[in-house]
Amino acid sequence: MTGIPVPAEVQALAGTRSGPLYWWASYRSMLRWELAGLRLFLPVIVAVEVLSGIGFVLGFGLFFPKRVPVTAILYLTTGVQVINLYLLGMVFGPQVVAQQKAAQTYDYLQSLPVPRAISALAWYTVTLLAGIGGMSASLLVSILRFHISFTVSPSIIPATLLVSFTSTLIGYSLAHAVPRPMVTQVLIQALNFFAIGFSPICFPPERLPAWLATLNRGLPFEHMAEIMRGALAPQLVTNVWSSYAIVVAWACLWIAVAAWAVGRRG
Repeated sequence: MTGIPVPAEVQALAGTRSGPLYWWASYRSMLRWELAGLRLFLPVIVAVEVLSGIGFVLGFGLFFPKRVPVTAILYLTTGVQVINLYLLGMVFGPQVVAQQKAAQTYDYLQSLPVPRAISALAWYTVTLLAGIGGMSASLLVSILRFHISFTVSPSIIPATLLVSFTSTLIGYSLAHAVPRPMVTQVLIQALNFFAIGFSPICFPPERLPAWLATLNRGLPFEHMAEIMRGALAPQLVTNVWSSYAIVVAWACLWIAVAAWAVGRRG
C-alpha cells in the first residue's frame, strides 16, 4: 500500500504474539521505527524544546522587578518544567499523526503486527527523551538567571515520568480519536490556552477567582505543577500525594480514551 518496509523484527514476531520476549522485542522494534522516522525532525524538535524552555524562564522573568521574591521565582521555574513537558506531549504527537494521515501511511502503521499499547509506549519514550532536554536546559538557566537552588528529591523521576506520560496521552488520544487533524489542532490549542493562561502552573491558585480555582482543582494541570514542585521545591506543597492521585486518575481516563480511539480503527 505504501511501500514502507516492515521491520525484520516485526516480521519475525508476527506469528508469536505473547510473552514478555515478544512485548520487549516489539517495544525495541517500534522505538527504532519511531526514531528512524523522525531522524530529521527530532533534532529540530529537541532544539525548539530547549530554546522554548530557556525562553519561558527568561521571558516570564521580565514580568518581575529586579528583586523577585524567592517564592515567586520557585513557582515560575518549577512551573516552566511542566509547561515544557506538557506542550511537547500535547503538540508533538498530533503533528506526527496528522502528517501520517496526510501521507496516507496512518492505516498502514496501525496494521503492524505489534500491540497498540507497545506502539504508544514507544511513542511516549520518544516524547519523554525529547522533553528531558528542554527541562534540563530551563532548570540550568533558572539557576543562572535567578541564583536559586532547588531541593531536588528522588521524586523528580516519577514526577517527570507522570507529567510527560499524562501530557503525551492527551495529545495521543485526541490525535487518534478525532478524524480531522484540523479539528484536533483547534482542540489542542484551546487546551493549551487554558492550561498556560488560566491554570496555576506558574503561580499560586490564590491568584485566581474562587470559581476558577475550584475548577482547576478537578483538572490535571495544577496537580502536574504540584507534583513537580514537590520534587524541586517541596516547601511550596502541602499535600503532594493527592495531586499524584488526581493526575494518575486523569492518566487512566486518557488511557481508556486512547484504547477506544485506536481500537475502533483496528
